[in-house]
Amino acid sequence: TGQPYRDFGENGVVNLGFPPETRTRYYWTGAPQVCRDVVIVGSSMTDSPPDKEAPPGDVRAYDVRTGKLRWTFHVIPRPGEFGIDTWRNDSWKYTGHANLWSLISADEELGYAYLPLTSATSDMYGGHRPGDNLFANSLVAVSCETGERVWHHQLVHHDLWDYDLPAAPVLADITVDGRRIRAVVQVTKQAFAFVFDRATGQPVWPI
Repeated sequence: TGQPYRDFGENGVVNLGFPPETRTRYYWTGAPQVCRDVVIVGSSMTDSPPDKEAPPGDVRAYDVRTGKLRWTFHVIPRPGEFGIDTWRNDSWKYTGHANLWSLISADEELGYAYLPLTSATSDMYGGHRPGDNLFANSLVAVSCETGERVWHHQLVHHDLWDYDLPAAPVLADITVDGRRIRAVVQVTKQAFAFVFDRATGQPVWPI
């Protein structure tokens, strides 16, 4: 009917804004993805500020019926999380963005969502963030229900050229050398298409 569902959030509305201490405003050029009864959202943030410090563009998911926050995927790892060692000199503490401004894809049968993430702050200078900088410039498969990382592939290590992933991953069933593969294809700003088995993350062709 288009009428607000009063049991969702507060009278049908969930505030997607960041906490005031992050000193940024929330907007998005993408669209929500619904998978396994959660609504997954990203954010659009400038990744070319003059300052080295910025908030991370974490991906969040909300219960489709209640609007309650179900999980948050930290695009820049926190202590104890996988990938924090790729941020040398504790640069994870102040580096931000690596957000998801494009579109999310999902395989309802597998229960996986595919997150195309962008470059870290700043997208044209990386002297203050030594290391490979996971999960910037990565295609990340997560569990729709829990947000747990299933697999990832970083397409650009330590990005200096704004090579963020600019489009929704394409889910396609393909045949390679007579073998059927449930694939996910990520197009890029580099004119390359990276193709993976969407269940395992294994590259279909050598990278």
